[in-house]
Amino acid sequence: MASSSSSDGAWPCPFRNFHCCPDGEVGNKGTPRLISHIKRLHLSLAERRDMLREALSTDHGLYMAIEETLEVFGQWMCGKCMKLHAISRACHHPDGLVRFIDSDSGHIIGIVKPSIIVPKTNDHEPFVLDVVLLDRVFKAPIVTVKSIPHGCRMAFSQALKTTLYEVVAQPGSIGAWVKLLLLPRCTLQVFKPTNRQESRSGNRKALQNRSILSSLATWGKEDGVAILVKNILDGSGPVPLNQGSVDIQKEKNAGNTNIKAF
Repeated sequence: MASSSSSDGAWPCPFRNFHCCPDGEVGNKGTPRLISHIKRLHLSLAERRDMLREALSTDHGLYMAIEETLEVFGQWMCGKCMKLHAISRACHHPDGLVRFIDSDSGHIIGIVKPSIIVPKTNDHEPFVLDVVLLDRVFKAPIVTVKSIPHGCRMAFSQALKTTLYEVVAQPGSIGAWVKLLLLPRCTLQVFKPTNRQESRSGNRKALQNRSILSSLATWGKEDGVAILVKNILDGSGPVPLNQGSVDIQKEKNAGNTNIKAF
């Protein structure tokens, strides 16, 4: 079993795509003292812990990568507070202790392992990132946030950086440029409450953050862009202008000035 304080080599950080992790830079071969690195960079702030909790609850690949890392280093994660502990240590909370059970139960306690989503594809309609698709998406009646919520900015910056790298690597690729233009359209949609409880200010803000983080997690998957674009196009039926105006006015009346209609 590896030690988190070992200096014999560097270990790949499972959170390399978050928080400007140095292990996410091109050419980096890993991070020494990995557990200390994760605690210091990725789990030190409440905002970052909340972001990673949401990502772990939606991204199967990330969840399994963390599981593998924790097993190798003899650690477990408390999903309630997002702290790492040695296998023999319990996590203390006002309402009681949380303990590691066994390897069969997993090393992430309190976060349900997300299922693997296999999108349905139509062989007769291949997904192509071109100007035709871009035009269809931009014609859809999408409402996006005017400014990115504070708790989502780091995750969005990581997605933007990765997408920009693709443009830099292939400046002549139409697909790379289309993907860059689709990023905010696909990931920054305004959350629409479905009941009175969700419409409450505090709940709505939290659900808005969860919605954006979930979309960003999907964006990072192999077929994520196709999934998000399909969701937009499936719900892009004609909307009467007066109905759209009413919806936007409701947003304004609710005191939310963080919305912009496109």
